[in-house]
Order: sequence, then structure tokens, then C-alpha cells
Amino acid sequence: MQLDAIILGAGPAGLAVAHAMVRQGARVKVIEPASRPGGAIRTRREDGWLVETGPNTLQLEGAADRELLEGYGLGTSIQEADQASAQRFILSKGKLHALTNRPSSLFRAGLLSWRGKLRFLSEVFRPRGGHAEETVQAFVARRFGTEAADLLMDPVVSGVHAGDPGRLCMRNSFPSIPALEDSHRSVILGLMRRPPAKRAIVGFPDGMQQLADAMAGPLRTEALQLGAMATLIRRDARGWNVAWRNAHGQDEGALAKHLIVTAPHWQWPSLPFDEDLRRVFREWERTEAPPVTVVARGYDRSAVAHPLDGFGYLIPGNEKRRILGCLFPSSVLPGRAPAGKVLLCCFVGGARQPALARQSDAELRAAVDQELAETLGVSAPPEMEWIQRWERAIPQYGVDQTRREAALARAEAQNPGLHFHGAFRGGISLMHVIRAGDALGRSLAAGAPA
Repeated sequence: MQLDAIILGAGPAGLAVAHAMVRQGARVKVIEPASRPGGAIRTRREDGWLVETGPNTLQLEGAADRELLEGYGLGTSIQEADQASAQRFILSKGKLHALTNRPSSLFRAGLLSWRGKLRFLSEVFRPRGGHAEETVQAFVARRFGTEAADLLMDPVVSGVHAGDPGRLCMRNSFPSIPALEDSHRSVILGLMRRPPAKRAIVGFPDGMQQLADAMAGPLRTEALQLGAMATLIRRDARGWNVAWRNAHGQDEGALAKHLIVTAPHWQWPSLPFDEDLRRVFREWERTEAPPVTVVARGYDRSAVAHPLDGFGYLIPGNEKRRILGCLFPSSVLPGRAPAGKVLLCCFVGGARQPALARQSDAELRAAVDQELAETLGVSAPPEMEWIQRWERAIPQYGVDQTRREAALARAEAQNPGLHFHGAFRGGISLMHVIRAGDALGRSLAAGAPA
């Protein structure tokens, strides 16, 4: 069988590439060990509850992102987040401090001291500095002060990366921020001069699984091989020879011009590559992807004292709490909870407290009970509960991320037709992965260099 591409992985990264190629007439095969498409997407529906224990929402950056979703047939299904979601909370010294997209909210809130606020504003006078491997903590402390780094950026890193700002590389983890320093000298001045972004937080009536299913829609049954495992990967003068065992235990194979690896980096050692590529993979052996456990709970509205008038709250590391933060999904999108009920979604573990993610269910329940009672005034047991354990959650873009990505680029250059695409490279946000996967698929289908 001669194909244009074989794609390893049917998560959002692989589906984005496959969808773009198939819509342009390319012949592809997607090999996925799981029994469903979507990868880390986990939508659960039960008795009127709609619960995400993987990605909760998408952040659209403009009209092109919306058009991409419309191309998946989701135009009429896009749910925009309630305006209340523009408000986020940060827990500090036992109090939730509200912040919005307006810079003035930072100065109305009691999160930073007056000294911290003045140091934050002084960023406009700071000279350029730093270096390519500067950590998130070092960058923000240098530009905005230690207080801003500890109380503002630290919880963002916990919420986005489940990471440690003292170990993540700024230029890899949040590249748009140092780019403002490069181009405008000041991050604040750069933000003021930049046209306002048309961002939107969105979801779907049937949850994020609706997105995965729509992306997989154009793939014929034979093009999407669920429950299949690759057993052979070899390149010769004709292209990439790949063999796999399908869900029925039968052996199949094909020859393809392109091989796109979208499986997460911790799965690469189990793939049947030859020794030359295995040496490249060793560059990634120590790449962190810490465990995170999601504890989602449904409560009667009367059991929660807090108005839940926001997206959720995050917690700085210096608070030494036992959860990373909590989202308020039923305040953000419709249809997440039955009438008179609320849905809360807590995250435990991450790079700084990985052992907490591996606690028993009983220990997790006790920790979440205490945290939600103290922060949100929860006064009764949950009516529903869902626990999802991710032993490997989010790739950590440490100070050696650039070197690791360079190793992948060399492997691609040395092996024509080989491509790596996923959250392990270039950006972890779900919309970025989809957007970049679509671009890669279009490029390959058109025969242009990727």
C-alpha cells in the first residue's frame, strides 16, 4: 500500500495533520494504540454533568482560529465563555484576589504591596538584558521584581505548565513576552503598542471530545487505525516502511512518503525505530512531564459560599498548599452542571509536588475537602466526583529545551520525510498544537517543504 503519510498518534496533534492532508486529497494512515481519538482529551457525561478531566477549553487568538474550527464543521457549535470568566483569582495569604484583563485590576487588588506595584511599573525604564536560557523566574524578577514573579507569574506557570518557574526556560515557555523586550525594550510598552488581540475562550456542547470527533470525521475507518501498535519503522530509498498490528491482532503495513510522529516523547522509546533515531530520542529521556491528578466535583449550589464569579483560582508556590488551583467550569460554559448545581475542577501535583498527585483516592479527597472549605467555603460533601490520574501530564520546557528541539530538527534533516509535531515542541497550548498541525498537514499535502 502506497500512502502520502503515516501518522503516529490520534491526539489533537495527529488529527490536525491528518485532517488537513485528507481534505486536500492525500492518502494517510493514523496509527493509534487507544480505542478512541483525542489523546489527552477526556470528556465525561453523567446524569446531566459534563466534565473535562483533560483540556477544559480552547483559547482562540483571532479570526483564523475560528475559521479553522469552522473547517472542522464546528462553526455553529462553538460556545464562547461567559464574561465572568475574564475574572481570575490568585490565592495569597488565605485570600482570593480578583484580576481581570484590565491592567488597572492589578493595582486595585491587594495582591502586590505598594513597593511591589512601583517595582512592577518601573519595568518601562529597565534596559534589555537576560540570556537565551533565562528561567521564567529570573526573567520576571529582572523585569518586574521578585514580588511580581512570586505572586503573579508563579501561579500562572502552575496553572499552564504545572511547572516550576525556576526551572522552565522563558523563551521556550512564554516566547511572546521576551519578544516584546527584544522589539520594544519594555514588555509593558510593547503591550501598549501592540494591537489588541481578539482572544476568546471557547468550548462545545458535547465537550472537547466533540472537537476530537470532528477532527477525525473525514478519516475513513481504514485511515484511522484505533487499537493499533506499530511493529516496524524503517526508511529506504522509496520512503518509510511501517508495519502495525491492528485491533484484531492482524499484521498490516504500508509505504509512505512522510512519517509524522505526534506521540508524546515518553512513548518514543517503545516505538520500533532503528538505533540512529534512538540516539536522538535519548536527548529527551530526562525531559520532565510531571504527574498531575484531576479531581472534579459536583456540588449543590447552596454548599459553596463563594459566588464563583470567574474562571477559577491559582495558587503561588510559596503558599505551600496541596492543590495547584481550581477551575469553575459551570461558571464559564453552559451545560456543565444540572440546574442548581456547580462543577469544580481541582489539579494536584505538578513539577514541585509530584508525590501529591500519586496519593491514594482517600488522601486526595481529604486534601481537596480541606482546600475547598478554606478557599471557597464549601460546607457539604460533593454529590458527584471524578478522579483522573495523568502519570505524565505536560512536557516541561526546561533550559535545555532549545537543544532538544535542535536534535529533532537534525533528525528531520537527516531523514527525509520524517516530522515531529506535538506539545513537546514549539508550544504546549492545545490551540497552538492544532494550528501548527493544520499548517504542517497543508504543507505536506501540497508538496511544499514543511
